[in-house]
Amino acid sequence: MDYWIITVAIIAIALCIIAVVAVGMRGSLSDRAPEVANVLANTARHLNGDADPPQGLVEFFQETARSAASARSAMSARSAASASEPPKR
Repeated sequence: MDYWIITVAIIAIALCIIAVVAVGMRGSLSDRAPEVANVLANTARHLNGDADPPQGLVEFFQETARSAASARSAMSARSAASASEPPKR
C-alpha cells in the first residue's frame, strides 16, 4: 500500500516539473495561459535561486530559529538546576 502512495507522489512531482518547463519557462504552452506562465516562471526563478525568498518564508524561519533558541535556553536552565541537586536514591 505504501508503494502506491510513494508512486503517486513521484508522479505528482514529475507533473509539476513538466508544467514548470512546458508553461513557465517560455515553453510552447506559455502563450495560451499567460497568468499560469507568470506564476510558474516565478516558481522556476525561486527554485533556481534567482529570486529573493518570500517575506513570509523568511519570517517563518526567523521565528523557528527564535523558538528553537528559547527551547535550548530553557533546557539548559533545567539541566543546570538538576545538576546542582543531589542525586535521589
